[in-house]
Amino acid sequence: MSVSTEDLVLWVDRMMKERNILIYKLDKCSGSTRGDGYLGEVNFIEVVVNSSDVGEEKVYNLVIKSANKSEIFRMKTPIQEAYYREMFMYTKVFPMLNEFQKEYALEDPFDQYAKCYSTCQDDKREALILKNLKSLGFEVHDRTIPQNLNHVLFVFKTYGKLHGTSLAMKTKKPALFKSMTKNMTDVLATFIIQADMIGNFVEEFKGAREILKKLGDSTLATKFEGFEDQIVEALTRMCFPDEPESVILHGDCWNNNMMFKYKDSNKTQPVSMCFIDFQLSKVASPILDLSYYLYTVADRSVLDNFDFLLQAYYRSLSDHLKHFGIIAEDIVTFDALKSQWKTYGKFGLAMAPFIIKIELCQSDEVVDFAESVEKGELKDALNIQIKNQDEFERRIKDVMEHFAEEFL
Repeated sequence: MSVSTEDLVLWVDRMMKERNILIYKLDKCSGSTRGDGYLGEVNFIEVVVNSSDVGEEKVYNLVIKSANKSEIFRMKTPIQEAYYREMFMYTKVFPMLNEFQKEYALEDPFDQYAKCYSTCQDDKREALILKNLKSLGFEVHDRTIPQNLNHVLFVFKTYGKLHGTSLAMKTKKPALFKSMTKNMTDVLATFIIQADMIGNFVEEFKGAREILKKLGDSTLATKFEGFEDQIVEALTRMCFPDEPESVILHGDCWNNNMMFKYKDSNKTQPVSMCFIDFQLSKVASPILDLSYYLYTVADRSVLDNFDFLLQAYYRSLSDHLKHFGIIAEDIVTFDALKSQWKTYGKFGLAMAPFIIKIELCQSDEVVDFAESVEKGELKDALNIQIKNQDEFERRIKDVMEHFAEEFL
């Protein structure tokens, strides 16, 4: 798939007309690399505005996310639903959360996401135009390397703000929150079922158990016997929006869907971060976000700090709720939150073998998801063989040891 110049021009022109900007020039257009856009394509464009025109900016550094047009791909995946969900997050949810935070005059509101300039809902031309965060100094962490404790701590605290904001609105304005989120169905579950991927996740987890045996830990492997039977529930039946602690989730919490900013060339300590890609956002337990993220980015050195990280998340959540006059313990205690990891943490555990393998892929091993769907080879294509197998096995062992030690 390759987005036509005609489409790019159309989308940018709509955005500029919405801003009453008539004279501008498209410049420095480039596309994404193989595997970056699993449901479509990403293009990077610089738009220079004529100085005589009135505009917010003289140079717009844009990211244009556009949906795959293929009939076959659309039949086998809920691509339109995913794009509509992300548009809904940017055009409805975030503006409402922003206004809600302004009502309480928050000095440090949740706003860790890219600015959205425009959207297009035309059939087979679904697209979002977003601020290119790279122009602000943000970058994606190297997916082949586990994130260190500084990164994970920063992300956990930021999730505390995201979850805290939606939980506060849910508490203070329940009718508004319910109305806003009533159609936020589980897009990921729909995707997995529609694309017939359950079997792939089951096989990946069976493979993870075999890795434990290979590495000489048959006792640990035995603890996970039968877990494959829980994969379907973990991936497709974990959405309970009416639970007291359920919040608006990011929903797709792996390495490539967040960006970090650093003070200098030292990349060990981020000073800011933003979430990207809200196509799978839904309302459910915050543990789904936390476990998905932790189990797909961390190795043993970080997992050993689990209590510290979860406490930091809970403090962030609690501190954010206090700005709204809400006591976190009245909704969910820390102990209750941790105990829920035994159930909802299975979601992150189920995602881990599949996502970690994708993260460790070298450039020539990356699967073109759309191409595989087109050829009817999706199941085979997802059985990825990677060169960095030793690192994959180490990461899988770390994750499964952690879950077993804490929750089995």
